Amino acid sequence: MFQLESGATQLARLHARTRLTMLRWPGNRESATQVVGILIGNAVKHADPGAQHEDRLLRLRLAITEDHALLIDVEDPLPEFRQFEQARAGEIGGGLWTVRRLGGALSWHLPEHGGKAVRARLIPGLVQP
Repeated sequence: MFQLESGATQLARLHARTRLTMLRWPGNRESATQVVGILIGNAVKHADPGAQHEDRLLRLRLAITEDHALLIDVEDPLPEFRQFEQARAGEIGGGLWTVRRLGGALSWHLPEHGGKAVRARLIPGLVQP
């Protein structure tokens, strides 16, 4: 977990780089680390519920599936994602478009405990440098 503040992006990238090495994920770890930075950075920029909100945490989850795909989940406290399709298509912003360019399949959902989770799924052979 990371505090919802500007330093979270750098800490999450460091955590992801270490974790991917430990997990021995066979894909491009630098690109995957870049995807983590983009998703955490987007959450810091767009998902701050305000100083009075009691949940100001970001949750990062990295998991490898049986077919060696990497799932990157970033959870934040806001339960909506307005203009997700436009962001994913690169019509607004540029972060999610970059994730797609790096081979990430993007989706989002509402976890049971609240907030939202944005997921990038990376397949080792499709992640670009």
